[in-house]
Amino acid sequence: MELHHWVVKVMRQELLAGSGLNEADLELLRYEAAGHSSKAIGAALHLEAKTIDCRFQRVNAKLDAPDRRTAARIARLYGLL
Repeated sequence: MELHHWVVKVMRQELLAGSGLNEADLELLRYEAAGHSSKAIGAALHLEAKTIDCRFQRVNAKLDAPDRRTAARIARLYGLL
């Protein structure tokens, strides 16, 4: 395994362990990375758009991100998406 892949793997494990992200959080981040709105994500998950917004607030807090786009970028950078 190359050093770069090893570093990314370790960083990913540390982020997951330290942030408390779960599979539902990662699913939201995947939708955000694909450019979906809260309304579209809510329709896909059978939830209200306000519920999606509340979930993103929790995800943002877990990743210490100012907004959901930044949270998705962090997740992608660490190889979670």
